[in-house]
Amino acid sequence: MNRKRIIIALFSVLGVILIWDSVFTWNYVRSINLGIVLPGLLGLLLISIVLKMVLVEGPVIKSRRLRSLIRWALIICMVFFVLIEGLIIADPYLHRAELAGRVDYLLVLGCGIWPDGRPTLALINRLDKAVEYYAGNPHVKVIVSGGQGPDEPMPEAEAMAEYLIGKGVPETSIIKETRSTSTMENFKFSRELMQPGTEEPVRLVFITSDFHVLRARILAKRNGFDAYAIPAPTPSVILFNSYLREFFAFIKSMVLDY
Repeated sequence: MNRKRIIIALFSVLGVILIWDSVFTWNYVRSINLGIVLPGLLGLLLISIVLKMVLVEGPVIKSRRLRSLIRWALIICMVFFVLIEGLIIADPYLHRAELAGRVDYLLVLGCGIWPDGRPTLALINRLDKAVEYYAGNPHVKVIVSGGQGPDEPMPEAEAMAEYLIGKGVPETSIIKETRSTSTMENFKFSRELMQPGTEEPVRLVFITSDFHVLRARILAKRNGFDAYAIPAPTPSVILFNSYLREFFAFIKSMVLDY
């Protein structure tokens, strides 16, 4: 009985926290994606389990074999999730820009602007890393990559270029890639601006958020880059949601993005 009460209390608290996380994050970003919705769905699931434990005696699934199968499936999924998340967390430290040597291009991946055209905090963090890198490597061409979303007043690349110019990066050193709507397209369309018509590998330093480095680096390789990353910090308000969503985005990209 004590164990049951502990589980009920734990699941109740976690459920409320996860639902609150979805509401709070949505209120900040004002958009819907899997990373925002999923915590709330998990919270509702935990609350449902609590209600079942309080109101219904005995297991819902009567077959012991089926319950065991579901339990093992959940354990395997959890182990796989932890493994992938571990790789996502570790990868930014394994392919750092310092290992790239001299490169000719710095690619900054877009990640959203506000309806008034201002870069989001996550994008500002990426752009500030670009300013820092350019200060020590003024020979590079800085490619800002990002198209225009349905709630954006301009292509992300336009807002990114404007921000960099305001921070002292010369306009002549900036190349704008304004068509991409995904990470795969970021690299595909940027590659066309660098060396059109050639399939020779290009050594590249790219900047993206820390949670995004592993997937971006693999997609860069699929587009002919020998890529090294500068990870930008993810704003704390979306940190949990971003890493959670990235697990599913990573699986999708590994299967479909070629």
